[in-house]
Amino acid sequence: MRSRLVGVGVALAAALALLAPGTAQAATSSVTISNFMFSPTPLKVKLGGQVEWTNNGPSTHTTTSDGVADGSGDTGVGLWASGSLGVSKTYGFTFTAAGSFPYHCSIHTFMRGDVRVPMKASPKTGGVGTNFTVTWATVAPATDLVFDVQEKAPGGKYVTIQNGVTSLSTSFKPTNAGTYMFRSRVRRVSTGQSSDYSPALKVVVTP
Repeated sequence: MRSRLVGVGVALAAALALLAPGTAQAATSSVTISNFMFSPTPLKVKLGGQVEWTNNGPSTHTTTSDGVADGSGDTGVGLWASGSLGVSKTYGFTFTAAGSFPYHCSIHTFMRGDVRVPMKASPKTGGVGTNFTVTWATVAPATDLVFDVQEKAPGGKYVTIQNGVTSLSTSFKPTNAGTYMFRSRVRRVSTGQSSDYSPALKVVVTP
C-alpha cells in the first residue's frame, strides 16, 4: 500500500483483518481518478485481488468505502479510506472477501464507484454427488464483521444458508442436477450495515 490509512474510527480499524494492504502476490486492477470520475466502474476483481487507485487530477480526491464516518451520510459496511490523494498519488487495497463494495470521494461526494468481488467454487462443474466447495473469503474477519451467504437451487429463489458466520467456505454435495447460484456479503454486527451482495457464482451440476 503506497498511501497510509487515515484515522476514521472503530469501523475502519475493525476491518483491517478483513481487507488488507495489497501484496506483490495479489493480482492488481487499476482505477483512474480523473476529471471527477472513477474509471472503470463498476470494477469486477477476483477474490484476493488488489485494486489500485491513481489520482490523475486535476484536484485532490479520496477513495472511501461507503459507511466510513466522513460526513457523507452514506451507509455501508465501511471498510477502507485512503485519506487525501494529491495528483499522481496512489492507494492500493486487497479484497479478501466477496461482496459488492460501493465507494465515493469524501471531498466530492457525487463521485461514485463500485468494486464487485465474486465468490469462487472448486470445482465449478461436476456430476451429482460431487463434493463442491464454495469460498467467500480468504481471511477471517475482525471482531464486529461477519459473512452472510445465500444459495439459489435450480428453479428456486435465493435463501440464506450461512448467516453471521466467520468461516471462509462451505461444502455441498447436490443430489439434483442443474445450475446452482451463490452470493455473499460482509456485514458489521454493531450497526447492521453491510456491503451489497457479490455477483452471482454459478455452479453447474450434471446428471
